[in-house]
Amino acid sequence: MKHLIAALVLTTSANAFAQEAPVPASASQESHQDLRKRTHGMTWELTSNNMKAKNKDTNAESETTSTDSKFGYLYNFGRFELGGAFSSSTDKNEDTGDKTTAGTFELIGHINIIKNEPGEDLIPYGVLSLGSLVMESGTTEVKGSTASLGFGLKWFPLSEIFALRAELGAGSATLKNDDTDVEVEIKATYFNVGWSFYF
Repeated sequence: MKHLIAALVLTTSANAFAQEAPVPASASQESHQDLRKRTHGMTWELTSNNMKAKNKDTNAESETTSTDSKFGYLYNFGRFELGGAFSSSTDKNEDTGDKTTAGTFELIGHINIIKNEPGEDLIPYGVLSLGSLVMESGTTEVKGSTASLGFGLKWFPLSEIFALRAELGAGSATLKNDDTDVEVEIKATYFNVGWSFYF
């Protein structure tokens, strides 16, 4: 009888201990919580453009190459990121040799195929941008709207908050000279490289 009571007490004590003892978190969960967040992203890009312009009135065409430097900000929601960017460029017309300066402000959206969160090192994404463009060549100024679509890759090689980026895409713009009412249609392809710093 004493052995039965002792066994019952031991069994009850073991069950109580098992219920009270906390379940330890896995090492992966703890390390994931320790990683730095990626909520805000500051970006810089160097873009190479190849643009073909067509005058809607005369059907005259020209081809231009340019290099843009772009700075921006993105708010990271995980599956997508929203923000804006400003770029400036100097173009050289291959037919005439004339130089043109341009400034662009864009609203940008990234759709991340893999959620952009700590622990993910390679993130492919699609990007859509809508913006406004002002171009000056000599005394002539034209303004218009832009739109582009592209695909890219973010790579976090050294830390959870610094990413290298590469992007390839195509876009279009419609520009108008307010003095002459001349409209120019532009189609472009682009490739850019840059970085993003998250905090």
